[in-house]
Amino acid sequence: MVVGEQYGGDNGRNMHMEESQEHKYKTVKNSSENTRQPSYGKYHLFSHDGEPMVMSIRQCPCPLERSPQVIKGVACGPKPGSAPLRCLSSLRSLRYVITPLCRGVIFKNKCKMSSDTPPRPQKRKHRQQKYRREWEEANQWLDRVPEDDYKANCKACRRTFSVSHGGLSDVKQHAAGDLHSRNIRTQRSQAPVSQFFIAETSPEIDSITAAEVTQVYHTVKHNLSYNSADCGHKLNQKTLSDSKMVKKMTLGRTKQEALVKDVLAPKAVGDVLKILTSPPLPFSIQTDASNKGNRKMFPLAVQYFTPESGVTNKMLDFIENPDESAAGIVALLEQSLEKFGLSMDQVTAFSADNTNVNYGIHNSVFTNLKRKQNDLLRGNCHAHIVHNTVKHALDKLTVDVENVVLKVYGHFSISAKRRESLKEFCEFCDVEFQEILRHVTTRWLSLNPAIHRLMQTWTALKSYFISLGDECPKQVQALLKLNRDSTVEDEDIVEIYLLFCNNILSLFEEVVKSLESNRTTCVELYSIMDEFRQKLIQRRDDQFYGYLTRQKLQRLLPHDAHMARAEFTAFLNTAISYVEKWFDFSEENWLFSLQPLLLQHGNLTFNQIEKVATKLNLINKLKMNELYDECTTANTILRRLREEYSDAWKSKGVAARWMAVFKEVDVPNMLSIMRHILSIPASTGYVERIFSRMTNKWSDCRSRCSVELIRSELLITLNFEQTCPEFHTTALKDKELLSAARSNKKYSWKKK
Repeated sequence: MVVGEQYGGDNGRNMHMEESQEHKYKTVKNSSENTRQPSYGKYHLFSHDGEPMVMSIRQCPCPLERSPQVIKGVACGPKPGSAPLRCLSSLRSLRYVITPLCRGVIFKNKCKMSSDTPPRPQKRKHRQQKYRREWEEANQWLDRVPEDDYKANCKACRRTFSVSHGGLSDVKQHAAGDLHSRNIRTQRSQAPVSQFFIAETSPEIDSITAAEVTQVYHTVKHNLSYNSADCGHKLNQKTLSDSKMVKKMTLGRTKQEALVKDVLAPKAVGDVLKILTSPPLPFSIQTDASNKGNRKMFPLAVQYFTPESGVTNKMLDFIENPDESAAGIVALLEQSLEKFGLSMDQVTAFSADNTNVNYGIHNSVFTNLKRKQNDLLRGNCHAHIVHNTVKHALDKLTVDVENVVLKVYGHFSISAKRRESLKEFCEFCDVEFQEILRHVTTRWLSLNPAIHRLMQTWTALKSYFISLGDECPKQVQALLKLNRDSTVEDEDIVEIYLLFCNNILSLFEEVVKSLESNRTTCVELYSIMDEFRQKLIQRRDDQFYGYLTRQKLQRLLPHDAHMARAEFTAFLNTAISYVEKWFDFSEENWLFSLQPLLLQHGNLTFNQIEKVATKLNLINKLKMNELYDECTTANTILRRLREEYSDAWKSKGVAARWMAVFKEVDVPNMLSIMRHILSIPASTGYVERIFSRMTNKWSDCRSRCSVELIRSELLITLNFEQTCPEFHTTALKDKELLSAARSNKKYSWKKK
């Protein structure tokens, strides 16, 4: 039975399928007749345009006694084919065939089935489950996926999963997984992120930031290491676990360094620049050089005066520069001033130690700067003059006092056994034991305390060295005159020289301390140096070398006493000559014209003020007519202040006295003069203190610190004068500082 046709095969042959070969039919024998039972199948049909179609076909049973009912297949294609089917199963592989093996009639690709064909049951469609919010009540880790209602998000596992099939069952199945259980346990052992990160809108954010900045300020002020501060903060979080603020503070080493270099240090410089530039104030520049290993460091400091804060010294920069020539130092100063937006016209004086590179006649830092600022004044260090006076005067003594101090200290500093022996001699001589002090030749104030300590234990010391006999170091024997051929008078001579130096060096020590004091101004310089010279002259004329010295001299032989007095007089003459050589005591000195500004007694006349303004080339910057009236007003204020604060007025410094005047009355021209004068330093003591701070911070334990970090710490330490609690109060009110501390721009890698 032919059931269909196929168009075209690869070999173009026609093949017929016999009825007996049709495997889709089954023959069943019953009482009446054999009937071919219908079989059902699903065939793939294709339309003219190639779209696939699927239809169920019920094959028609045909009685055997009749001729088979054949419905010829209709081939759909460009050429109706003539190739019969080999079998019905090949219908599935035909490309353009519609097979009408049913009791229907085909009309152009459609088959109308007979009414007795039973409908095939349809499969029920599954309904998908959407995510439900109520699941989150029992599962805190669950969250919805905004872009897909059929999925859920696990916050612990950080992944999404489908809930469309089982709904809550899918959630429970995910919760029972091993990975989810491990993540939940890990999450419970960790602190929440909100503990470490603070929202910008949080009301406590300023308090936390201020606490962090103040803690860093405390670390820098007290020379603590960042490792120690980091460990201390972690300890506070452990011991103060009930404090929410401590938990939210973050103070790692990296953050602390960033706050120091990029937040606090810029503020320390910025505050100074605001004062110097708005309005422009006169100031002096101070510098010096010091070594850190094989590095040469140059600090840049300024001094200025304001009626509110008085005389103020601040540090602006700290630079490494291997070039110590005058040209190199000048270039360094000019670059720094230009970087900070300061003009050389504001500079009143250049202050440094008294070396040729700084104050040489022809090519020095001062001469090069004076070419750029014609009114520049010398602010050389007068404490250096006093120190050098001592060194030159000591050369006139036959007893090397400085070497005695060094040798005695060196003998006991290297041996604990010798120290214990000295303690025994102190007990035997009924003298209180005290440590021998070290003298550093570059330290101006270390010699006299070391001599004073020797004199306190002199009896025990002399007995100790005599007891050593031949084991006593030869140099010590020679210095202390303990040789076998020495007499008792020789031993007493060493003690007399030490007593003289102890007495006379107290005078030098007092002057150096006065010159290095923060309250000393250039107005007092002339009076301090003149008083020092007069005391030296008076001691020489009176031949007064100290009371104990005079008593000891009376016990010496006349010849020895005369030689000692002659050397002591030579010491004083050398000191007087050296001071007069390096300090101008004439009335032509501009410092001499400043004496009326001390405000100790008497009135301040207009002629005196005019002379000062003339010496400093300030006439063109002042309104002289108004200055005359200001002098009259100032004298009235001065008389009242002296009467009200008679004793307290005498104890006030010059700057404090002028601050009291400016607080009472507005005298702008006089204020302009005093701003100029009080900006000139009396010594380089402030710069020397910078190097002392540098040594404390840049110790061997912190040798890996960078120059930038040490510079930042010095700026914070020297420019901020508040205590730690006071700084915290200030930081809470400074919104700009707090914003900079929270910004990521403080980190160097964020700037790039």
